[in-house]
Amino acid sequence: MLFALKRLLILAVIIVAVYCFWPRSPSLYSFDPERMAELQTAVWKDAAAKKRQELLFPLYETYERQYRLPPVSSLKMAFDTARALNIFYTAPDAADQEKALLPLQTVFTTLKNGTKSNFDANAAARLELMTWSLRADRARRVQLTTAWSELIGMVHGCSAAEALPAAKKFAAAAKLADEGNWDEARRSCFEAWSAVKALHPQKP
Repeated sequence: MLFALKRLLILAVIIVAVYCFWPRSPSLYSFDPERMAELQTAVWKDAAAKKRQELLFPLYETYERQYRLPPVSSLKMAFDTARALNIFYTAPDAADQEKALLPLQTVFTTLKNGTKSNFDANAAARLELMTWSLRADRARRVQLTTAWSELIGMVHGCSAAEALPAAKKFAAAAKLADEGNWDEARRSCFEAWSAVKALHPQKP
């Protein structure tokens, strides 16, 4: 009995090691737009409800399954993103919301290094935080599409003008999500991620 348990333990260790260290090809363009739309709307819903633990599952899948990043890196990025969202959504004012920037910088740095991209990780983190702020401020929400186009353009290596169609769809999806229209929000997110993927059709 003890021998059988040892064999099972060794087998489990081997399976975990293979899963964690199997060679991968991380890419910003490997994602499935339909699944990304489902994951993004799940993140939005859990973040708004301040469900930090529930956030980890869609975030981890985004990094590990969609961007093909290593499991350890994906888990750390999921924790950091969830922490940033929790800081932002529970902050009493704009000054405290700024504290979400530090974990976001860590996330974008890991994403940049993991996918061997050339974007400015700190600037991308700042733009990401700006999209959160603009979305939360109805008076400034008209600027959301511009901020999103700059973020997409920076991360994906294209101009803001080329990223504009995707940015418009993301802004529309955010509005629909805030209205509780999750099916339409997910559909708009799917169109947005499809537009992002089309920016680099030569990528896998």
